[in-house]
Amino acid sequence: PILKRVYIKNGEIIFSASNQTADRLGEVLIEEGKITQEQYDHSVELLKKTGKRQGTILVELGYLKPQELFWAVRHQVEKIILSLFNLKDGVFHFKEGPLPSEEVITLKLSAANLVFKGITSINDKDYMEGFLPSLDAVLCPSPDPLDLFQDIRLDDFDRQILLLIDGKSKIKDILPLSPSNEFDTLKTIYGLLS
Repeated sequence: PILKRVYIKNGEIIFSASNQTADRLGEVLIEEGKITQEQYDHSVELLKKTGKRQGTILVELGYLKPQELFWAVRHQVEKIILSLFNLKDGVFHFKEGPLPSEEVITLKLSAANLVFKGITSINDKDYMEGFLPSLDAVLCPSPDPLDLFQDIRLDDFDRQILLLIDGKSKIKDILPLSPSNEFDTLKTIYGLLS
């Protein structure tokens, strides 16, 4: 079975883990073109001999700089979390307790940004339809400062959609003004709502 874990401390996402091969650090680094297959294979050999973490080995061998390792781990953690948004079935367990001591790298990831990215990465229109608001809904920016100052990274398209939300226009009136297709616009709107 697929098993993915998200670690949270004091309300902040700090790490994730997965039992899926594609989610492993080395696989992510190869996919991103940060290391070669030969470098990966060499690091796996040393991992088996020494028991060290693969990231540590890659830095020791000079295949990655320490800051590249930090980026890679952050990217891996985000990738695991974002993959959860495309799951249609599964079981969720919440477990309180101490964090695993072997997870020495802890990150502070923006939950708001991950939720936004996760929602806008869903490409199954039928799946999304159940979550989307009515096209007759009128949306307006939140007056709550806690909503406004969350760390959400918007691209140019997302910012253009946000500018169309004025507290007067219905969603169905915003759609034809969007620079993209209806589905992508609705995903951005739902992501902003979430």
